[in-house]
Amino acid sequence: MSISALKQDIKNKKLNNLYLFYGDEDYLIKYYIKSMEDIILADDQTGLNKIVIEENVDIQKIIEACETMPIFCEKKLVLVKNSGMFKSRGGAKSKQNKKDELLDYVQNVPSHVCLIFWEKEIDKRLKIVDVIKKQGLIVEFPYQNQNELVRWVMKVVQSNNKEIDTQTASFLIEVCEPGMNDILNELNKVLLFLGERTKVTVEDIEKLCTKSIKSRVFDLIDAISERNVDTALKLLNDMIILKEPFPKILFLIAKQLRQILGMKLLNEEGLDMKDASAKMGLTPYIGSKIFKQANYFSTDKLKAAIQEALEFDISIKTGKINDRTALELLICNLAAQ
Repeated sequence: MSISALKQDIKNKKLNNLYLFYGDEDYLIKYYIKSMEDIILADDQTGLNKIVIEENVDIQKIIEACETMPIFCEKKLVLVKNSGMFKSRGGAKSKQNKKDELLDYVQNVPSHVCLIFWEKEIDKRLKIVDVIKKQGLIVEFPYQNQNELVRWVMKVVQSNNKEIDTQTASFLIEVCEPGMNDILNELNKVLLFLGERTKVTVEDIEKLCTKSIKSRVFDLIDAISERNVDTALKLLNDMIILKEPFPKILFLIAKQLRQILGMKLLNEEGLDMKDASAKMGLTPYIGSKIFKQANYFSTDKLKAAIQEALEFDISIKTGKINDRTALELLICNLAAQ
């Protein structure tokens, strides 16, 4: 399930007849489908050799689209989005029959077709997944890691004849939601704002970009580390006003605490901030912030807070405590000396 095989197919202009793409990173999926489309439909003058079938998928419609010969073209592209056929969750017998019908068909996709399934998620235990793995290629597109995103942002900025340093690009990644489409939208706002100015600054990003919940949680942990409970609770209230889900806030707080603990333990092993950040896969900007936060907490305090977050999560799910009360208690306990 490696993207490298797909890159090789595109580079050699020798595409398989069958692909299954899935994952959260829509930007990359669209990018690679467009690259494949440019190869398959390079000689297409009719616009009839690309067929998109989306949701409420009729298996017969897929089969008919694939069986119809391309018009004045060597191959045709059939793209099936969000078919729901790669999930194992129950359903009527008729739906199972459809899955069986699709399973039979994908084992004999015609040579004149490139059939691409684009799903948000898949159940890897399903037989159809095994068949596609044997007959074609399956590629997962998860959110990219921070270092990859920083390099990508710098390339985008350079392609617009502007400048951005690593630290500033890292700050943008931290501020934005993890998807490349979201990052690009925020970056375009900044590039448009620059006008004749060439260099992107942290101040530009702070002024223009909408903060993600991940970034707000980072600010919240900053306030806690400085024992500023009022600011931390205000930041929590801001997220509640923005209708951020309580479970997501709790999960991100616990995740942040685990990163801080990881940084602290690596530092105790003798690694400096740079080496510890590299080992944890963090950008220099994020690594420096987590390293600073780690100095405000003892190892025991962090371990206790992570355990407490887990216990609150269970208590919320079992109705023993109100979700907002649990978060406020966690913040207050963590900020206590």
